[in-house]
This record gives sequence, C-alpha cells and structure tokens, in this order.
Amino acid sequence: MGIFKWQRICFYRSYNVRRLYIVPEDILKNLMLRKIKQIFSKSNFSNTFSYSQLNTFKTCPQQYKIIYLDGIRKEHESIEAFMGKRVHEVLEWLYNNENQEKPYVTFDSLCQTYDNQWRAHWHKNIYIAYPRNNTDYYYSIGKHCLSNYYGRYGPTFDQMVEGTEVKLEFSIGDHTFRGIIDRLDHIGPGKWIVHDYKTSKRQKTQQQAMNDIQLALYQIAVEQNYGQVNDISLTWHFLRMGSEVTVIHTREKLEKLRAKLNNMVEKIITCLDDDQIFIPKESLLCNWCYLWEECTAKVGSNPVIRAD
Repeated sequence: MGIFKWQRICFYRSYNVRRLYIVPEDILKNLMLRKIKQIFSKSNFSNTFSYSQLNTFKTCPQQYKIIYLDGIRKEHESIEAFMGKRVHEVLEWLYNNENQEKPYVTFDSLCQTYDNQWRAHWHKNIYIAYPRNNTDYYYSIGKHCLSNYYGRYGPTFDQMVEGTEVKLEFSIGDHTFRGIIDRLDHIGPGKWIVHDYKTSKRQKTQQQAMNDIQLALYQIAVEQNYGQVNDISLTWHFLRMGSEVTVIHTREKLEKLRAKLNNMVEKIITCLDDDQIFIPKESLLCNWCYLWEECTAKVGSNPVIRAD
C-alpha cells in the first residue's frame, strides 16, 4: 500500500462502467488549487461593470483577472496616467461653484492649481516607460494641455455645466454599470453634452469616435438618470492637440453599441468557470503594466525607471 502515499484513486463513470484510475498526487493538488482559485475569483466578482473593466478585459484577459477577480491592485502608475489625473483635477476645479461665479479665471490660477495638485499627489511609485523622457517633460505636457483648453474656452468659461466628475449607475440588459463623466452640460430643455478629456498623444478619428463604447455608455447613463433627454452629443477634448471630436448617435447606432456592450459582459461571465481562459495578451501596452510578477507571460518585474 506504500504507493498510495503518493497516489490517490479516482473513479470515472462512463457508459455505466466504473473505471479505476491511479492519479498522481501532484496533479490532484494542482486541480484542487485551480478549483480553490476559481471559487475565490467568483467570490471577488462584482456584478457591477465599468468601461475600465471592459477595456481591461479586451486589452489583456489576464490583467482583468489579476485586478478584478484576484483583487490585486498596486499603487504603481505611469507618469502619463499621473499627469492626466492632475489635468482632470484642474478642469474639475475650473468649473466649481466659486469659479463659475467669477467673470473670468486667469491662466495663472490654473497653473497654480496644477502645481498644487502635482505636489500633493506625487508619490514614489510613478514610473517612466520611455527613458529618454523625464518628469519635467510630462509635467510640461500637462501645462500645454491646460494652455490649449484655456485658449479655446477662457477666460470666461461660461459653459452651462450640470456637473463635473458625475457618478452615475445604470443598466444594460440584466447587468449594472457605473461610470464617471468628466463633465456634463445641460444646454437647454432636453439637450445635453457629455464631455471627455483626453491627454493622450493620439486623437480619435470621426469613425473611431462613432464606434467608441465609453461615451456610448455615458449616453445610456444620462438617458436613464435624467428626466427629459431629447438630444445628447458626445465630445472628446484631445487636449495635447487642442482639438475636439463630436458625435451624435442615432437610436439604431446606440442599440448596436448597447448589444455590443451586453455581449462583452456575457463573455466575461462565461469565462468565470475556467480561469485558463484568462490568458495574457502581450503587446506594447505591457510596458505600462505593473503586474509582471503576477503575470504568467513575464519574468521578474517591469524594467521601467522610477520618476524623480
């Protein structure tokens, strides 16, 4: 019986015949560990979805699993993401109640707010993927983004703003979503504009904007959360270039995007029963991922440099 110290007996029923197999213990342990991981992943699974979740799953299924199912989150962030957050905070400050009551807002005050936010949020886990660029380079890009926006809308900033960083919950099919709109304008009875600020170096084409699911999500959110909604336009502000792209969806187009979103969620839910489906998808974007230690496709940590 000494052999049974390392092996276990498994029964398999097929065509009403019971067959006896000897299964090595290490295989059994791996099967048990996989099952335990699936159970814990399901326990961490949230029935509420967001654009970030859907985009993460599309970019890399394993990154989605590590963050949203395994619950592993790190303070690490790229210098581009850090800069983008500070620009968003300044534009949120720009449209606060106090500034809306002023006849104008100076560019110097925007710059001062940017500096304050930059210093207040700086931390040791900010990284640069392109070693030829330094912290000052990205800091100056943020200032340039604000300068472009100020030149287009300042100094009065008299837009009819309903709110900034507007948090909304809504549903698509049987699924609950949440989203945060950078800025929502109410320009007249039943007329709304959803604004999204981008600090990235690439601008969407009109066709890409038409097929984009993020602001389509937000349009659905506005329609479900506000009483009178007749017309909604969706505007992306590409702050580095000082340009904008605006689209208005037909009802037919919006329904197609709604079906696409529902299918994306259903695909994620289907994958929950087999964590082997959450495979890594290597690409250039891996340089901006800080989960290399947890990723099965990588060895060691991300070789990026720490920003100073």
